[in-house]
Amino acid sequence: MNEEIRDLLEEEIKSGIRDLSSLPSGSKEKSSAIEDLVKLYKLRIEETKNEWDFNEKYDAHESDKQFKKAQLKEQVKDRYFRLGVEAAGIILPLIFYGIWMRKGFKFEETGTFTSTTFRGLFNRFRPTKK
Repeated sequence: MNEEIRDLLEEEIKSGIRDLSSLPSGSKEKSSAIEDLVKLYKLRIEETKNEWDFNEKYDAHESDKQFKKAQLKEQVKDRYFRLGVEAAGIILPLIFYGIWMRKGFKFEETGTFTSTTFRGLFNRFRPTKK
């Protein structure tokens, strides 16, 4: 609610309460004034409830946005970590196979495989999953 309207409503309620004491008890004017005052006060209560509901929804929306932003950051970190692990799972065996193949080809220059290590690993030099 606009601040100016809220202030006017508060003033009207206050002046209505002040005016009640000047009216004679049991008169129709006093009953009418009380009914008007009750309507104004109910309006004030409804406006306050609406304001609280709006603030709660706004706060919930803001906290939800922050949660989603943090969740997105975590997902990006997780994705990069998984990508790094998968890349390492491919690159490291290739490097290993490259080094051992180079050593094996040096043995092959002489025409024989004299190393038992290379003979045992020769079958496993294909970079495939088993």
